[in-house]
Amino acid sequence: MQVKKDDIQNRILTVSERLFIKNGYENTSLKMIADKSYISKSNIYRYYRSKDEIYETLVGDARQGIRDTMKIFFTPAFIGRYDSEKCEEIAGIIAKLMSEHHTGMLIMLRSSGMEDRRLVESAITSKFLEACPIDDDEIKELISKLLIVGLTDILVNHTEEEEIRGRLRYLLYYHYLGLYGLKEDMGV
Repeated sequence: MQVKKDDIQNRILTVSERLFIKNGYENTSLKMIADKSYISKSNIYRYYRSKDEIYETLVGDARQGIRDTMKIFFTPAFIGRYDSEKCEEIAGIIAKLMSEHHTGMLIMLRSSGMEDRRLVESAITSKFLEACPIDDDEIKELISKLLIVGLTDILVNHTEEEEIRGRLRYLLYYHYLGLYGLKEDMGV
């Protein structure tokens, strides 16, 4: 029975997606992808020039979505304006981004050595450092890393936009308004 080229190509992507999410990009080899795809490693090269090309196919749209979203957030309308209304707006925008690019973003955040993870981390960290009223940059960096862990956890455990938005609301309220803001504005 002849297997169609598109079927093999899709299987390679599906397997790569699962392995990149589970192991991260740097801990996934082409041999692992080939074995789980039930093809030879050399056969992968018929469809993709490299592991990088597979990665790019899986995360390219997510990266662009993040860049486009960053342009929205890094404007005077958002920087330093963190109240319950802005938290709601931010949650909606990020939930849409995360649901549309769920897999790509998860691969990016699970691949610690990749430039894309650093893109996400540096965007969040630099803007948080800029907007945060605390004087200690080391503490601000620690707090921004906690936000990244929270975003990753939401991606791991939720796929639907409304679920993501609901979880993001709590995370963002806490992140920007603190425990009292979370309690007062969200009735927790």
